[in-house]
Amino acid sequence: MSLKKYIHQVKPRDESYVNHVDRIQSLLRENYAEDFEGNLLIAMGADSSEVGSYNDDDDSKSIANSIVGKMKNDGISAKNPKRIDKGNLSKLYSDFGVKSTKSKADISFDNEGVSVKDAAGSQLLSAQGPEVAAIVQYVVTTNAAAAKAAGNVADQVPNALKNAFSPENYYAGRAGTGPIASKGVTYPTELQYKADNAKKGIKGLTPAQKKKIAAAKKELSAGDRALTTLINGSDASDYIEGAKKFGISEEISKAIKIMFNLDDVKQAIILEAMTGNGKFATKEARASQVLSWGKNGLYSYKTVEDASANVSGYNFRVSDRGSKSSKVIKNMGGDLTKLSGELTGRGGSIRIDMPPSLQDGYIHTTTENCIDEIANDIGESHRAYLTENLEYAQELLLQEGFFDRASRFIRNLKDKVMKGINSLVEKIKTFVSKIGNYIMKLVKNTGYYLMAFDMKPQLSFKVS
Repeated sequence: MSLKKYIHQVKPRDESYVNHVDRIQSLLRENYAEDFEGNLLIAMGADSSEVGSYNDDDDSKSIANSIVGKMKNDGISAKNPKRIDKGNLSKLYSDFGVKSTKSKADISFDNEGVSVKDAAGSQLLSAQGPEVAAIVQYVVTTNAAAAKAAGNVADQVPNALKNAFSPENYYAGRAGTGPIASKGVTYPTELQYKADNAKKGIKGLTPAQKKKIAAAKKELSAGDRALTTLINGSDASDYIEGAKKFGISEEISKAIKIMFNLDDVKQAIILEAMTGNGKFATKEARASQVLSWGKNGLYSYKTVEDASANVSGYNFRVSDRGSKSSKVIKNMGGDLTKLSGELTGRGGSIRIDMPPSLQDGYIHTTTENCIDEIANDIGESHRAYLTENLEYAQELLLQEGFFDRASRFIRNLKDKVMKGINSLVEKIKTFVSKIGNYIMKLVKNTGYYLMAFDMKPQLSFKVS
């Protein structure tokens, strides 16, 4: 049994459908991280009145002072600190319809544009169709591996991706067959349900309505996974058909698949997403360094080239860019359940999630407890994936001989599948623990990838 594809996607994420508590917590963390940039600038000597927002609590100030103190002790100059906000777009990006001028450099010191990242994990990129196309166009014209992979359709790939992420194609491609999912979105139906319930004195959604919405969201997330296969190394047999759903021809879809699964190309995409070298005509808005910080006081300061080199630590995925505001949708009037994603959504986006930490030594590598933590993390991540995909888990367990096909017809099949999953997870944990002492120093981004220097080992074993 090969673990390669499951290690690659141990925590499938459907960002459009995270629960509201998780979304709020995520936003709070993002706001804190952005404000912490101000704390770092103040610790570097900038006046608090000139750095914009910053966290006013004592802990944030102490952490920032500690990090900057360590940086100076390590010989890193922090002179002339300031915040960077916007830059002038290049003609390439403007021609593709990109509007956002937010700089890639969050701050600047010692005449270097610096991207500041929370070591606990952050998002490198969330790009809609126009920016996706511009990034790919820049990479195709500046990276020999990308140009070779794209071949004769190199000049068609950027616009093909732009069109695929446009509302009219994206929502049609991700739509399910159910009455709600066929619209490509669920939000208008949720709004209609709530409006109808309010007239009856019912607050929110009924249990039956929640069940219908949940089923529709499951269908839609399957559509997102179909488009993710274009950029995330999937070996899905229905890859070509999935691409066609989003308006991408077979020839172009093959070129995209080859491109996005070459390390050189991925690194070039990550590098452009980090630096903005092709995005901005002004140097000040570009980033040349990455400063990663943690609340434990650790930090890492790397060039963008060094930070982008670990391509397997970055997760490429596709998700909904989000709905228009409820007010805008309601103003469309009529039966909201009839409104499609093309009308009410903003289209698709490519997301690139950064590794949980860019810091050297962020994970302690010398204790047995840490080995156990890694084994448990990998095992539980696989348990989560298999539990969320019971049909696949059942097939896997059948292949591995945990039970025979006759078990399909017994009443407690789910219990048997869950027991099989638990057994498999324990074997995975045992396997990782046994080899942990030998590969501990080579483990990065626990639960996602195992890397040995510049090699890319494929771990496989037979469960018996």
